[in-house]
Amino acid sequence: MTELENQDGSSFPSTSDILSYIDHIPLPPGIKKSLWKSVGRLITGLVDVPVAYLEAKVQQIRTEANALTLVTKNASDAAAKEFGQDQYLIDRTVNHFGSKLLREQINREKTVQLALDDLKANKPKEDSKNEIDPDWLELFSRIAETKSNEDVQLFLSKILSGEIRKPGTFSPKTIQTLSLLDQNTAAIFQSFCNISFEMPELGDGMTCVFPDPLGSPGNNGLSSIGLSYSELTQLQDAGLIQYDLNAWREIPPQLLKMPFTIGDKLYTLKLTADTPRELIRVAIINFTKVGLELRKVIHSSHNLKYNAKFEEWVISKFKLNS
Repeated sequence: MTELENQDGSSFPSTSDILSYIDHIPLPPGIKKSLWKSVGRLITGLVDVPVAYLEAKVQQIRTEANALTLVTKNASDAAAKEFGQDQYLIDRTVNHFGSKLLREQINREKTVQLALDDLKANKPKEDSKNEIDPDWLELFSRIAETKSNEDVQLFLSKILSGEIRKPGTFSPKTIQTLSLLDQNTAAIFQSFCNISFEMPELGDGMTCVFPDPLGSPGNNGLSSIGLSYSELTQLQDAGLIQYDLNAWREIPPQLLKMPFTIGDKLYTLKLTADTPRELIRVAIINFTKVGLELRKVIHSSHNLKYNAKFEEWVISKFKLNS
């Protein structure tokens, strides 16, 4: 794709590149409609734009830099005529806001481009019955335009592509929470996700963290893997994990014969003659709804120390075989 250079030397795709790229992505009609709706809102500022209009628009779009020059000159001349103020003051004011608008446009378009790449690389297997919500798009657009950090843009793009595939997947609160996350808290949340338990066949129903392999979280049992009590409270304050660090759940040992993951490592364990039939109570740390949604866009790894301790613990606790 043709790319333009940003002021810091980095490159970004032009608006016409993004719009012309869309038709090369084969998608079911319902999802395609949500995609066009999203592109219309985030790039042209319009919602429910007919596909034909956007296709024609590709031929009319100038480069962002030329558009900025045109806007600032016309706005400056109009302001000087209307208010009769100092021309240099007006020029600086208009240039400030023109530059802000340009940065916001670049940020939105970068996020859209990453979302398009994700949709193309991971094509939806089925169509959606619903269209993406305009109010959701409005909130997403306002947040996306303020984020120039590449990691945050990547997370936002995965949220956008996920919402296009299945509207309602990500709540407005999740977008707002992501927009407020600092790098330190994001790194702690990454460590937490890396030791999280999930049964893919059950969705989010069993997704949590088992602290017992290393010890009580309230007594800094997880501190050796970067999840001390104070770091866990950071995740609580950010709205990513629930406040009760003494929560528990009763688990039928037979459930653990289903495939599950710890971080990104897959386990398939076997029942034995000694496997208990009764429910076994274990300590857990639960994600919040927002935490579960953000977990979906984080690329999980796994923690070697925790996984080794977990394997020992789960086999001993539930009398299983690996």
